[in-house]
Amino acid sequence: MSSNEIRKARTEDMEEIMMLIARCVQVMQAGGSDQWDDSYPNREIIGQDIEQGTLYTYIDNGAVAGILVLDEHPNELYRGIKWRQEQGKALIMHRLAVHPEAQGKGIARKLTAYAEQYALEAGYSSIRLDTYSKNTPALALYPKLGYERRGEIFFPQRTASFPVFEKVLDGAQE
Repeated sequence: MSSNEIRKARTEDMEEIMMLIARCVQVMQAGGSDQWDDSYPNREIIGQDIEQGTLYTYIDNGAVAGILVLDEHPNELYRGIKWRQEQGKALIMHRLAVHPEAQGKGIARKLTAYAEQYALEAGYSSIRLDTYSKNTPALALYPKLGYERRGEIFFPQRTASFPVFEKVLDGAQE
Protein backbone atom coordinates (compact mmCIF):
# COMPACT_ATOMS: atom_id res chain seq x y z
CA MET A 1 0.00 0.00 0.00
CA SER A 2 1.53 3.30 -1.03
CA SER A 3 1.28 6.20 1.34
CA ASN A 4 0.97 9.73 0.08
CA GLU A 5 0.01 13.10 1.48
CA ILE A 6 0.00 16.75 0.58
CA ARG A 7 1.65 19.02 3.12
CA LYS A 8 3.45 22.34 3.40
CA ALA A 9 7.06 22.14 2.28
CA ARG A 10 9.71 22.23 4.97
CA THR A 11 13.24 23.60 4.85
CA GLU A 12 14.60 20.06 4.88
CA ASP A 13 12.68 19.34 1.63
CA MET A 14 14.78 21.93 -0.26
CA GLU A 15 17.32 19.54 -1.86
CA GLU A 16 14.61 17.13 -3.05
CA ILE A 17 12.52 20.00 -4.43
CA MET A 18 15.51 21.45 -6.30
CA MET A 19 16.25 17.97 -7.74
CA LEU A 20 12.62 17.64 -8.87
CA ILE A 21 12.83 21.06 -10.57
CA ALA A 22 16.15 20.17 -12.24
CA ARG A 23 14.63 16.95 -13.65
CA CYS A 24 11.55 18.84 -14.86
CA VAL A 25 13.77 21.43 -16.57
CA GLN A 26 15.70 18.63 -18.36
CA VAL A 27 12.47 17.04 -19.60
CA MET A 28 10.95 20.39 -20.64
CA GLN A 29 14.05 21.41 -22.55
CA ALA A 30 14.33 18.00 -24.21
CA GLY A 31 10.73 18.47 -25.34
CA GLY A 32 11.47 21.91 -26.79
CA SER A 33 10.03 23.98 -23.93
CA ASP A 34 11.92 26.88 -22.37
CA GLN A 35 9.28 27.43 -19.68
CA TRP A 36 11.74 26.81 -16.83
CA ASP A 37 15.51 27.07 -16.83
CA ASP A 38 18.48 27.42 -14.51
CA SER A 39 17.31 30.84 -13.30
CA TYR A 40 13.62 30.07 -12.70
CA PRO A 41 12.44 28.69 -10.39
CA ASN A 42 15.68 28.98 -8.44
CA ARG A 43 16.70 28.14 -4.87
CA GLU A 44 16.01 31.70 -3.70
CA ILE A 45 12.42 31.67 -5.05
CA ILE A 46 11.73 28.20 -3.61
CA GLY A 47 13.27 29.27 -0.28
CA GLN A 48 10.90 32.25 -0.13
CA ASP A 49 7.95 29.98 -0.99
CA ILE A 50 8.88 27.66 1.90
CA GLU A 51 9.46 30.57 4.30
CA GLN A 52 6.10 32.14 3.42
CA GLY A 53 4.32 28.80 3.87
CA THR A 54 2.91 28.88 0.33
CA LEU A 55 4.73 25.85 -1.15
CA TYR A 56 2.96 22.50 -0.86
CA THR A 57 4.54 19.14 -1.57
CA TYR A 58 2.96 15.92 -2.72
CA ILE A 59 4.77 13.20 -0.80
CA ASP A 60 4.66 9.77 -2.43
CA ASN A 61 6.18 6.96 -0.33
CA GLY A 62 8.36 9.40 1.57
CA ALA A 63 9.65 11.28 -1.48
CA VAL A 64 8.68 14.67 -2.90
CA ALA A 65 6.82 13.75 -6.10
CA GLY A 66 5.09 17.07 -6.80
CA ILE A 67 5.03 20.72 -5.78
CA LEU A 68 2.54 23.58 -5.94
CA VAL A 69 2.54 27.18 -4.71
CA LEU A 70 -0.72 28.79 -3.55
CA ASP A 71 -0.81 32.51 -2.79
CA GLU A 72 -2.65 35.75 -3.48
CA HIS A 73 0.04 37.26 -5.70
CA PRO A 74 -0.96 37.31 -9.37
CA ASN A 75 1.56 38.39 -11.93
CA GLU A 76 1.03 42.06 -12.72
CA LEU A 77 0.23 41.05 -16.31
CA TYR A 78 -3.03 39.52 -14.96
CA ARG A 79 -4.42 43.06 -14.73
CA GLY A 80 -5.03 43.03 -18.48
CA ILE A 81 -7.21 39.90 -18.33
CA LYS A 82 -11.02 39.98 -18.30
CA TRP A 83 -11.85 37.59 -15.45
CA ARG A 84 -15.24 35.97 -15.11
CA GLN A 85 -15.26 36.30 -11.32
CA GLU A 86 -14.38 39.86 -10.32
CA GLN A 87 -15.94 39.62 -6.83
CA GLY A 88 -14.09 38.25 -3.84
CA LYS A 89 -10.53 37.00 -3.55
CA ALA A 90 -8.72 34.87 -6.12
CA LEU A 91 -6.24 32.18 -5.13
CA ILE A 92 -3.29 31.98 -7.53
CA MET A 93 -1.62 28.68 -8.42
CA HIS A 94 2.07 28.83 -9.37
CA ARG A 95 4.88 26.39 -10.05
CA LEU A 96 2.86 23.17 -10.25
CA ALA A 97 5.36 20.44 -11.10
CA VAL A 98 5.44 16.66 -10.90
CA HIS A 99 8.66 14.65 -10.91
CA PRO A 100 9.03 13.07 -14.38
CA GLU A 101 9.29 9.59 -12.86
CA ALA A 102 6.01 10.12 -10.98
CA GLN A 103 4.05 11.54 -13.92
CA GLY A 104 0.93 9.73 -15.08
CA LYS A 105 -0.23 8.88 -11.54
CA GLY A 106 -2.73 11.74 -11.29
CA ILE A 107 -0.54 13.82 -8.97
CA ALA A 108 -1.19 17.09 -10.84
CA ARG A 109 -4.94 16.43 -10.56
CA LYS A 110 -4.60 15.68 -6.84
CA LEU A 111 -2.61 18.88 -6.24
CA THR A 112 -5.19 20.88 -8.20
CA ALA A 113 -8.06 19.29 -6.24
CA TYR A 114 -6.19 20.12 -3.02
CA ALA A 115 -5.87 23.77 -4.17
CA GLU A 116 -9.61 23.92 -4.89
CA GLN A 117 -10.54 22.46 -1.48
CA TYR A 118 -8.12 24.86 0.23
CA ALA A 119 -9.58 27.80 -1.72
CA LEU A 120 -13.17 26.89 -0.83
CA GLU A 121 -12.36 26.46 2.86
CA ALA A 122 -10.47 29.78 2.93
CA GLY A 123 -13.30 31.70 1.23
CA TYR A 124 -11.77 32.34 -2.20
CA SER A 125 -14.20 32.86 -5.06
CA SER A 126 -11.92 31.65 -7.85
CA ILE A 127 -8.56 30.11 -8.72
CA ARG A 128 -6.35 31.63 -11.41
CA LEU A 129 -3.19 30.36 -13.03
CA ASP A 130 -1.11 30.60 -16.13
CA THR A 131 0.75 27.89 -17.97
CA TYR A 132 3.11 27.86 -20.91
CA SER A 133 1.63 27.54 -24.39
CA LYS A 134 4.20 24.79 -25.10
CA ASN A 135 3.09 22.81 -22.02
CA THR A 136 0.73 20.44 -23.82
CA PRO A 137 -0.13 18.25 -20.79
CA ALA A 138 -1.18 21.28 -18.70
CA LEU A 139 -3.17 22.78 -21.58
CA ALA A 140 -5.09 19.49 -21.82
CA LEU A 141 -5.50 19.03 -18.05
CA TYR A 142 -6.92 22.36 -16.89
CA PRO A 143 -9.99 22.52 -19.19
CA LYS A 144 -10.83 18.92 -18.17
CA LEU A 145 -10.83 20.08 -14.55
CA GLY A 146 -13.21 22.97 -15.26
CA TYR A 147 -10.71 25.76 -15.81
CA GLU A 148 -11.70 28.29 -18.45
CA ARG A 149 -9.13 29.96 -20.67
CA ARG A 150 -9.45 33.73 -20.15
CA GLY A 151 -6.70 35.05 -22.40
CA GLU A 152 -2.92 35.02 -22.51
CA ILE A 153 0.04 36.96 -21.21
CA PHE A 154 3.54 37.43 -22.57
CA PHE A 155 6.66 37.38 -20.42
CA PRO A 156 9.85 39.01 -21.65
CA GLN A 157 12.60 36.51 -22.59
CA ARG A 158 10.10 33.75 -23.37
CA THR A 159 9.46 32.59 -26.92
CA ALA A 160 5.78 31.81 -26.53
CA SER A 161 2.69 33.04 -24.69
CA PHE A 162 1.26 31.93 -21.36
CA PRO A 163 -2.47 31.16 -21.51
CA VAL A 164 -4.28 32.14 -18.29
CA PHE A 165 -7.07 30.09 -16.78
CA GLU A 166 -9.71 30.69 -14.15
CA LYS A 167 -12.07 28.42 -12.28
CA VAL A 168 -14.97 30.02 -10.44
CA LEU A 169 -15.58 27.95 -7.34
CA ASP A 170 -19.05 26.59 -6.71
CA GLY A 171 -20.13 27.30 -3.19
CA ALA A 172 -17.88 30.33 -2.98
CA GLN A 173 -19.49 33.12 -0.98
CA GLU A 174 -20.92 35.86 -3.20
